[in-house]
Amino acid sequence: MNLLKPTVVLAVLVVWCLLVPASGRAQEVLTNDAVIAMKKAGLSDAVILAKIRSSQTKFSVTTEGLVALKQAGLSDQIIEAMVTHPGLAGSPPPAATAPAAPVGAVAATGLARDTIFHLSGDRYVELTPAGASIETNFAFFTSKSELVMKGRKASYRVPDRQPVFATVYAPADVPLVRLKPGDDNDDRNLKISSGSFMPFGGSHRQGVRSEDTIEVETEKDPRGFYRIKPRAELPPGEYGFILTHGFAAGASGKVYDFGVD
Repeated sequence: MNLLKPTVVLAVLVVWCLLVPASGRAQEVLTNDAVIAMKKAGLSDAVILAKIRSSQTKFSVTTEGLVALKQAGLSDQIIEAMVTHPGLAGSPPPAATAPAAPVGAVAATGLARDTIFHLSGDRYVELTPAGASIETNFAFFTSKSELVMKGRKASYRVPDRQPVFATVYAPADVPLVRLKPGDDNDDRNLKISSGSFMPFGGSHRQGVRSEDTIEVETEKDPRGFYRIKPRAELPPGEYGFILTHGFAAGASGKVYDFGVD
C-alpha cells in the first residue's frame, strides 16, 4: 500500500483551507457577556468597537440589558454601537455628524426625564441635581422667598463661556438662571417670589424673575432632545437649570447647577 508523503498531505490541507468558504467554518457570535468580558479585561473602547463592527452579534438591547451594560462600565459609544449593529459581520459604522445621545437615557425614559447633559467635546456629561430649600422672610408688610442651595460654588465647572446642554425637558420647564452667592452664608440663592400686603389689599409675584433668566438658543433633534446654548457668553459665576414645576407645587425644586470659571 502506497502512503502519501507528508509534503503532499500538507499541500492538500492548505488547498482545502483556501477552497472552503469562511461561512462554512464556525464564526464567533458576540453577546452582551462577551463585550462585558472584554471591558473587564481592560481592552480599550477602540478595540472593542472594532471587534463589534467586524463580528456577527446577538445582543440584548432591552432596557434591562442597556442598564446592565451601563452598570458594567461600558461607555455610551460602545452601547450605541451594540444597539445599531445589524447582527452581521463587517457592517460599517454609522456616519456621525454630531455626538451621539446617551443611549441609556433615551431607552430609559424615566432617567431621561430627570437628566440634563453637558456636551463636553464628544462626551455627554450628566449633571447631578442639587437639593435646594425655599426660605421665606417676612418684614413690615412685605415678604420674600428665595431658593437656597448650600455652598458658594457648584462642584461641576464649565471652562467654555457658551456651553451646550442636552435634555428632554422643554426649555420653558428648565430655565437657565444666574445664581447669586450668599452675602453672609456659604450658599447660593435665587429670588422666586415677593409680595406686599396692606390692611385693604396687596400683591404677590411668584416664579423666576426675568432679570435672573439667561436667554438661550434651542434646537430639537429627531430623538426628542433639546440642545440648549446661552445666546451670549456667560461671565464667570454660578448658574443652574431650575425645574419650575417644583415651585408650582409648593415644594423644593431640583437645580442642575454648574459654574463658569
